[in-house]
Amino acid sequence: MYRSAVSLFFCAVIVLAALAFDQSKQNLFKYVLFFAITVTSALGLTKTLTGSHATSNNILLYGLSFYTASIAYLLHSKQLSVKSIAVCSNPLLLITGPIATCFGAINHHSFKKRFKYFFPYIVLGLFLHQAIATPLTNSFHLIALTDMISSCAFAVIFELFVYANFCGLSLMIFGVCGIIGVRIPLNFRQPFSSTNIVEYWRGWHASLSTVLKSLFYTPTKRHLGTFPAIFVVYLASAMWHGVTMNFFLWGLFHASVFILTIVFLRKAAFLSSFALMIAGIVIGRALFADSDFDRLLQKLSFKYDGFGILTKLAVLPTTSKLALLLGIFFIGAEMVFQKCKHFNKRNYKFYRIPIIQLILFLITLATIYDGTGVDYAVYGQR
Repeated sequence: MYRSAVSLFFCAVIVLAALAFDQSKQNLFKYVLFFAITVTSALGLTKTLTGSHATSNNILLYGLSFYTASIAYLLHSKQLSVKSIAVCSNPLLLITGPIATCFGAINHHSFKKRFKYFFPYIVLGLFLHQAIATPLTNSFHLIALTDMISSCAFAVIFELFVYANFCGLSLMIFGVCGIIGVRIPLNFRQPFSSTNIVEYWRGWHASLSTVLKSLFYTPTKRHLGTFPAIFVVYLASAMWHGVTMNFFLWGLFHASVFILTIVFLRKAAFLSSFALMIAGIVIGRALFADSDFDRLLQKLSFKYDGFGILTKLAVLPTTSKLALLLGIFFIGAEMVFQKCKHFNKRNYKFYRIPIIQLILFLITLATIYDGTGVDYAVYGQR
């Protein structure tokens, strides 16, 4: 609560500064706000968001990445007010988002109806976070392996971890807010129910995508065109995550994959765009995860050294191996059944079915009791 109070005070100072400027200076100030986390990252005051467990003890900077991005968006969309600031400074949102791009009261439904609809999201979120993400932290030492097979295997594992951790917490917060009568963005919309990387990014960290589109894509496209705008968006996103070479490469790589996907889609090369999505996710996560640039360069040499990774996976704790299987099943279901009625709306409807909820709850209880792995918020570190 102390951290939240300090963050709220810091937010108020930023807002007062923003409102003190005239319109032209406000346009500049929103970009200063967005890149504030870039400056603190460059100065070593905050950690880069690679997804590893790294926290900052600086209370003044707690939640900086989320509330500065939120205020920048609110300033841009002319929604800045005492109410909107109170929303984006909410302690729940500062833990892991989503960025407060939209919010409102759900007062047309009774508490009973809200609970019935939103509580399953909490159960699903707990399952993802506790049964999949937390046990997978036992595999983090595999990041040191630099051969092609091991690097790709770890990238897949780490993708599962980040998705389960970030999406799980986002779903829990979505559920809690919905129950108390506040609607916030559904930050994840089954990103793996996609046939190309364009669809994938529409379902991944949706609130950040909204901010990036509004602040960078739309104005850049207006002046320079679509493809330059895509590069600007991904480089801005990379700088928001951290000022390191791996994020610079990550931004360039994903912008290139995104543009190439558009080219494929225009030629109706749907199979190629799907294959590119899989390759983009795996290689992109390998770039994202490793801020040790020398080690990353070794991985990018794509050296083949057999399947020694299987031996290392075999000695992981049982809960970690189970988490890996559950994670593969979870995203596999998103891919395979994306056209089915319980998946096609991309709102996790299948996992909100009562019998599925019971199964998820029992698995979650078993993994919480086991207690292996490190429990933390992957995007709640700064």
